[in-house]
Amino acid sequence: MKKLLSVMMISAMLLTSSLVKAQAFDEGTKHLNLGIGFGGYYGYVYVTGADHSSLPTIFISYDQGTSIELGPGIIGIGGFAGYSSASARYDYVGYSWEYSWSNFVIGARGTYHFMLDNDNLDLYGGLSIGLWAQTYEYKDTDPFYNGSLDSKDTYMNLYDAICFGGKYMFSEKFGVFAELGWDVAYLKAGVTLGL
Repeated sequence: MKKLLSVMMISAMLLTSSLVKAQAFDEGTKHLNLGIGFGGYYGYVYVTGADHSSLPTIFISYDQGTSIELGPGIIGIGGFAGYSSASARYDYVGYSWEYSWSNFVIGARGTYHFMLDNDNLDLYGGLSIGLWAQTYEYKDTDPFYNGSLDSKDTYMNLYDAICFGGKYMFSEKFGVFAELGWDVAYLKAGVTLGL
């Protein structure tokens, strides 16, 4: 009788555990993404023959699972911030033209996570809205412009973005992520920390 009871209990536990949907992202999940990005729709214009350099986008985002289930997925809410910069210098017959840009974005982000029967994989799409600030600086030593047309301006605009991504969690506390989209960078990748 004890053997039969043990077999029944083990069978019930196995059946129950197979019915419970294991997921890498669920209600109450808190993930912090830290990464770098490449490309982006902030158009830096380089003069042909100019020396130029750029810093890959530095990106951080926070995502928390809500209790809102929609279709085959769950809604996440959070925020993001990103920074990128670039510069160019053009020298010609003793004169120089220098350009530099820096971009900073910050705002709120909503995500839709597909419910997968997988403890490690999280596939999602995201929409972001916030503020974009760009600082632009120009210097030259061209005598045809009375010696210099140095200028420095800061612009602020509304920012919106869309991305599609995935995370692979090696444990509840550590994973990796990658995102593609019309965002502060076309491709972002880095580490995910479970909080």
